[in-house]
Order: sequence, then structure tokens, then C-alpha cells
Amino acid sequence: MIRLALPIFLRRLLIVNRVKIPQNVPLLIASNHSGSFFDALVIGADLEQVIYTLTRGDVFRKPAVKFWLRQINLIPVFRGSEGRQHVKNLDVTTSESLAAMRGGNAVVIFSEGICVNEWKLRPLGKGTARMAYQAWFTDKDLGEMRVIPTGVNYEHYRGTGKRVALRYGDPIHHSDLKTNPEDYEKWLREFNDLLFERMNREILTIPETATKEERKLAFNNFFGTNSIPSRGNFVFRGIGWLGRLIHRPIYHAFVKKVSKITARTVFYDSALFGLLLYLYPLIVLLISLIVGIFAGFKAGLAVFAALPLLAWFGNRYR
Repeated sequence: MIRLALPIFLRRLLIVNRVKIPQNVPLLIASNHSGSFFDALVIGADLEQVIYTLTRGDVFRKPAVKFWLRQINLIPVFRGSEGRQHVKNLDVTTSESLAAMRGGNAVVIFSEGICVNEWKLRPLGKGTARMAYQAWFTDKDLGEMRVIPTGVNYEHYRGTGKRVALRYGDPIHHSDLKTNPEDYEKWLREFNDLLFERMNREILTIPETATKEERKLAFNNFFGTNSIPSRGNFVFRGIGWLGRLIHRPIYHAFVKKVSKITARTVFYDSALFGLLLYLYPLIVLLISLIVGIFAGFKAGLAVFAALPLLAWFGNRYR
């Protein structure tokens, strides 16, 4: 469902270096974290494996939310700073992650530790290094696990119509490190230095002081000139205009609601996409049923097929 929805929400999703992902080995996807939950959706939509994603533990506090998050394979991560009662849960997080990799799945970990809507790689925490150490040196089934440095890059963080580049870097194996694993802290530092170097190659960096024109130039250089979809012919642009016109009231209603509930947070895109993902099909179905009742089954079926297609045209041909 997400793979069907992303082409409507995004203007272009570019996948770079997928061939660098090795086949038939456990994977730890080490990604930056600038787009909140949306980062995991983009990665999961591309990978063939089932993914499990490490996510901040405080969002699991409500039982109903916890149940739903578990259904979509999210694993809670509690920091020691959140209370001593959560320290023991770190072992549970590691155990669940290693079990997922042993099962042939991929585990996504956000190596910066926090999410900030910005265009640069922040300093890495030790969580990815510790997870890799546990996999390689305490689990006999995960010796061939690979860490995949990953960059999720956004043109902007406010809604539809953006270019997104998902880039994979050179995989890391424990044989790439020179430090003796028995020198634990030094090993963690060397791992983080190597991971930062390989992740940073895949991440768009724009200074905070950059002007609007400088940012635009940086985007085009990074994404590539071919990443901007053709505006199409007059007919396609006309259909795109009609699609945006028809969907404007629906989209603006969602935007207004999401802007309110995500004010001063990094969850805008994630919340907007999530609401559209689950509620837009229901809205299309309801409109189609109403049209079908008054204009007949064929008219209702035509509306059901046309609305998502018009949404795609509206986002694609601007």
C-alpha cells in the first residue's frame, strides 16, 4: 500500500546504489534521521526484505498506540536518561533486533539518535556500533551481517511534491575494522568513524546560512538534472491542473489538521502521509459510492479509478 501511495505523495523517488546491498546476508541499515517516521517508510518501500525499525520508546506508552506500532514492526528504544526503569529494556531491544536479523529480515537503526529536519549528518551515537558488535561477536549466526550506510535526502519537509533520494553506501563488515574487538571502546570509536565517513558520502549537506537560490542549486546538483520530471505536454499539464483543483479542498483539510497537531515537532510529513494513506482511500470510496447511488454503478467505478489517477497527475505534472 505504501509503495502505491509514495508515487502520489512524492514528485520523484530516486534510488541510488541499490546494487551495493548484498544478497542473502543479515542487514543492519544505518540511516540518517531527518524525516521522522517517513524515513523508515521510504527505506521499507524499497527493500525486498521485511524491515524492523528501532524507534524512540516514549511513543509506545499508550497501549493502543503500542499495539499499532508493533503491528508495523517497530522496536522501542529507551534511553537511560528516560529513567533507570528503562535501562533493562536496552537488552530487550538488542535481543529483538538480533532475532529479526536471524530471521532474514533487515533492521533499520537511525544512527544519529535524534531527528532534526536539516540537510547534514549529525554526530553519531554509539547505538549502531553496539548493535553491530553484539551481532558480530556474540551471535554465531550473524557473523556475515553487513551494516549498510544509508542516506535519506529530502528536497523539503513540508508535504507533497518533493524529490527524495535514497542512497546506499559501501557495506561494512567487521573485517573492515583494524581494532581488536577486545578493546571495546576503541573498537566502537573506529566503527563510528568509518560509518560516519561512508554515510556522509550519501547525504546532502547544505549550510544553514545558504540562501534560497544556493539551496535550489544544491538540490539540483545532488538529485541531478534528470530528477526533475518533465512537465509533459499541454494535455498532461491540463489533467494535472484539474487533479490539483479537485483535490485542493481535501488536501487543505488534512494540512490544516496536521499543522495543528504537529506544531513545533518534526512529525509533519509523517503525520500527513499517514493520514492520507489511511483516510484518502476511504474518502475516495465514499465519494464513489455517492456518485454510484445517484449516477449509476459505472459512474461510481469511474470516479473510484479516476480520483487517485488525477492525484498522481496533479503531483507529477506541475
